Amino acid sequence: MKRFALFAGLGVLVAGMVSQPGMAQGQAGRGGGLRLNLVGIAVSDYPKSQAFYERVMGFPVAFKFSSQDGLRTNTFFQMSRDTFLEMQQATADVPAGITHVHFEVDDLTATLARLRQAGLPPAPRNGRPTSAVSEAGFSQNIFVKNANVYDRDGIRMELNELTPESLMKKAADSWTAAQDATGLALNVVGIGVTDTPASAMFYQNVVGFRVAFTFGSTDPQRTNFYYQTSRDAFVEMQPVGANATPGLTHFHLLTGDLDAAIARLRQAGLQAAAGNAPGTMGQTVGVNPGAHVKNVNMYDPDGIRMELNEYIPESLPKAAVESWQ
Repeated sequence: MKRFALFAGLGVLVAGMVSQPGMAQGQAGRGGGLRLNLVGIAVSDYPKSQAFYERVMGFPVAFKFSSQDGLRTNTFFQMSRDTFLEMQQATADVPAGITHVHFEVDDLTATLARLRQAGLPPAPRNGRPTSAVSEAGFSQNIFVKNANVYDRDGIRMELNELTPESLMKKAADSWTAAQDATGLALNVVGIGVTDTPASAMFYQNVVGFRVAFTFGSTDPQRTNFYYQTSRDAFVEMQPVGANATPGLTHFHLLTGDLDAAIARLRQAGLQAAAGNAPGTMGQTVGVNPGAHVKNVNMYDPDGIRMELNEYIPESLPKAAVESWQ
């Protein structure tokens, strides 16, 4: 029995659960026109995590901003020309972990109109929104037009339209080959959901994400979905366990040479260890049985999981990238 299906195979693997990829795509266009460009994290020890991402991972600081009282700082690390990591201090209300993701859009007004037409209601002013979209706003910190989309489990996705004065646009425009020494780029964010079939309908039929491939099981509740949001970026959706909390679970960094990336990180002081100890890297390199990518896991000082990936000839994301239209 095949454990995955590429593009149109979704209708075979989980028949009757969601519409065929092309149906949602016909209205939304390539992955809904949302391009993954940032992952946000909250950390328990700001100086320690700053040193980890800047000195060990090698990500330069693109820009930062502070709260009006000067007590809180958000630091934006640039992982590649067009991908960033936003770091903030964890609080009692915002525990350490992955907090949200950003997707860049060309026209925020048009994107919001499409989402509302697809049935997404306005987000309430109070409480934790689910299956909703906020009104458009403007960030006075990073100078982008923005709005928030909340999925069925309350996972927040920030939509950004970059204005000429956008700090991310300026950072991308000034990116040089010398800054690309790490060779790492954000290309997958993972999410855990409570009801896989219902969330699949949300992401495909409402948001308009394109199904690249699926794997794991013929049971819809235990299927892993890979959504292709742009040519080179994906959202991996997987069911959470009975006692687990839904949310953003991990992210992938793509490299053209995994062995060289591992050697550089070890030289920078990242120790290999068994298990998932914070601030360490896995001891062995393997090939993921679902997506068929060469990979190794690593964990930041708070235990946030980052998967380092290299495409091999049989990698399913590689096939999806090459067939993107």
